[in-house]
Amino acid sequence: MKLKNILLAAILSASVASANDVMKNSMGIMQAGIEMVQYGFINNNADMIRDGLAKVKEGNDMFSDDKVIAKYLPKDKKHMVNVASNASKRISLDANIIELNLDDRAYTKAAEGYSDMLNACSRCHGIIRSW
Repeated sequence: MKLKNILLAAILSASVASANDVMKNSMGIMQAGIEMVQYGFINNNADMIRDGLAKVKEGNDMFSDDKVIAKYLPKDKKHMVNVASNASKRISLDANIIELNLDDRAYTKAAEGYSDMLNACSRCHGIIRSW
């Protein structure tokens, strides 16, 4: 019986650690992408902006489903799935807006889309992390 309990505890610990690794990985990918976008705007490098957006989308895609989002929220924030879901949708939309404006060489509007993307990230972090 003790062996069974130890095995169960080990499995649960591994799954919690794995969930945290997925969350850290996703947020790390998004952070790297956002930094690339920022650096691309600073250096007038549209290709770098696009590469950064690809990373942002990759990290954001991990949280496009409400069930997945709920899985990673802290227990006391489970009721806020819609906040995180809306932020994820907003980030995806802003990434598309940035790309379309880059295509049109409307760099100021692309930068406004980037600013809105950062606001979506910050709003979600502020609520979920109780900042």
